[in-house]
Amino acid sequence: MIRNLFIILGCLAASGDLVFGQGGLKEIPDTRIEAALKGFKLPEGAKIEIFASDPLISKPIQMNWDKQGRLWVVGSSMYPQIKPGQEEGDKLYVLEDTTGDGRADKVVIFAEDLYIPTAVAPGDGGVYVANSTEILFLKDTNGDGKADFREVVLSGFGTEDTHHLLHTFQFGPEGMLWFNQSIYIHSHVETPWGVRRLLGGGIWHYRTETRKLEVYSKGLVNPWGHVFDRWGQDFATDGAGGEGINYLFPRSVFKTSPGASRVLKGMNPGQPKHCGLEVLSGRHVPESWVGTMIAPDFRGHRVNRFELSENGSNYVSTQQEDLVASKHRAFRPIDVKMGPDGAIYIADWYNPIIQHGEVDWRDSRRDHSHGRIWRVTFEGRDLVDKPKIVGQTVEKLLSMLQAPEGWTRHFVKQELRDRGQKAVMPALEKWVAKLDAKDEQGLLEAVWTAQGLNVLREDWAKKLLASKDHHARAAGLRALYYKADEIKDSVAVASKFATDSNQQVRLWAVSVLAQTPTLEAVQAAMRAVDLEKDDALDFALWSIAREHRNLWLPIAEVGENPFASDSQLLCAAKATGEAVAVDKILTTLEKGGFKANDLKDVSDWLSKVGNAKVLSRLFAKAQREEVAVEEKRILLQALLDAAKLRKLHPSDGLHGLSVFLAGNDSAAFATAASLAGFWKVEAS
Repeated sequence: MIRNLFIILGCLAASGDLVFGQGGLKEIPDTRIEAALKGFKLPEGAKIEIFASDPLISKPIQMNWDKQGRLWVVGSSMYPQIKPGQEEGDKLYVLEDTTGDGRADKVVIFAEDLYIPTAVAPGDGGVYVANSTEILFLKDTNGDGKADFREVVLSGFGTEDTHHLLHTFQFGPEGMLWFNQSIYIHSHVETPWGVRRLLGGGIWHYRTETRKLEVYSKGLVNPWGHVFDRWGQDFATDGAGGEGINYLFPRSVFKTSPGASRVLKGMNPGQPKHCGLEVLSGRHVPESWVGTMIAPDFRGHRVNRFELSENGSNYVSTQQEDLVASKHRAFRPIDVKMGPDGAIYIADWYNPIIQHGEVDWRDSRRDHSHGRIWRVTFEGRDLVDKPKIVGQTVEKLLSMLQAPEGWTRHFVKQELRDRGQKAVMPALEKWVAKLDAKDEQGLLEAVWTAQGLNVLREDWAKKLLASKDHHARAAGLRALYYKADEIKDSVAVASKFATDSNQQVRLWAVSVLAQTPTLEAVQAAMRAVDLEKDDALDFALWSIAREHRNLWLPIAEVGENPFASDSQLLCAAKATGEAVAVDKILTTLEKGGFKANDLKDVSDWLSKVGNAKVLSRLFAKAQREEVAVEEKRILLQALLDAAKLRKLHPSDGLHGLSVFLAGNDSAAFATAASLAGFWKVEAS
């Protein structure tokens, strides 16, 4: 029945009889560049110009620079689906401004036999491309500017939906290739390290030289943006989630992750859906904009801007004036990047019709040929001279790691990575030895440069841990995270920071400890429970206790506490979602052993896992005269929750409700009255 309804609706939509979403579009916007320019609105002093456009390029989906300052762009005129019998014909373009006038004057088609390519990242002497369900490595071996070498690097990614395929390629500061996938994709990828699976949305990282692939974060509906800030913290946007910017950390889980029993929220609930994300940096953008983030709102024809500020282990995101907005209905900003000249580049997919959930795949109003790259600059502010990276000495490259532009620092590390360990590490060691002791960001760049060469300098990372700046301490722990299972003293090192004065540092200490499956590591992480914690840190603690339950659970099951406090035991028990160590935790509650801020947590948990006898003990506690009024209310609410959600009540003593029905506390009276109804207690 339901299936037939969907067939009918689909046929009506195809015939034009059902008008909803974009189905009502009747007038196709003017396709001329001049028409698009007239529709733009920018902040005072900002200027937008065309960098490249059709017919030289078509339907850009993602773009990334290389260290020579060329812009690599994948485009798909086939999207959303290939026609029966049609040959693959989507393209990878290489754009270059050889004259320095701010406009691409050289366009090379590097590959033209791709099928809905959704991501591109130059590196390792070639370029990585997401080609539908596989990752390709393409290379030009004869110098003609065309790919003549093609290798399938990874395959086994899901085939379910063409706008949820792999996307958002980038090389991280530590030298790994990062990429995203979306909600409907079910991936089972064979690697030399075993099969890796991700059955829904999430973010991967991949070390290309060792072919080690791992899942970093799970969930989000359609995560089409991912970026790292100056200290290596990372953030993602969602093309269908509507919660703005999301703060990521290892094992973080967001909505729509299959089977998830707990998820994190984004920083901008109710905000537009975003495709892409970039951190602004360098000398060309206004000083007050440095460090802010821009994200395309492709549905709203604009690029939003956000300012982030720290809040516990997480961040608060505040929307600022848009970078650009347009009245032109076909302007579809889909990716944003800082350029080598300090300008901001916007990939405009250009289409009056977006995605394919609202409009038929073969709808004639779909645009399959246009596409633009726009360039935003700021009047009265000098552009940056495009840095010369390729061909420089190692020593010169190292000095460029302190450039104000994130673009320069990133591609210097890429070039050093390509030079190899033998050419770089001796010079890097000398550079670090001469580095100002206060230059912790310089030291972090050195740590990342070494990691790009697949070398972890533990001594440099540990030096960051000694910093007074919590950003440096968190960054040092993150550097250790990727190889925590190979570091002999990783548990001992991370344990010291599980009780750090800063919540973000504690979160990263817990993340490092989670990489080492030992009881000692879990015990060390749980020490953070007794300190202030927000939702992100609490999630990390919940995650390590849940993932490594086999290490501590046997001890708890025999009535002992494997942790240093009952609050820690409660946190671990809650993570299991089961009736673990109930008697011990309940006994502590009865004796008044929990802090006031733990009372609601322990009562809620007992209401969810406790049996009738446990509820009887909770009820008896609530009736004691010496128990504070607020605690009585909490206990009664827990009993009410058990009655509503589990149809469960105490095994005896139900008439004790009369104490609350005859009392003066109106809140307790109201809850007791509700309980009387659920328990079917009649007036005596």
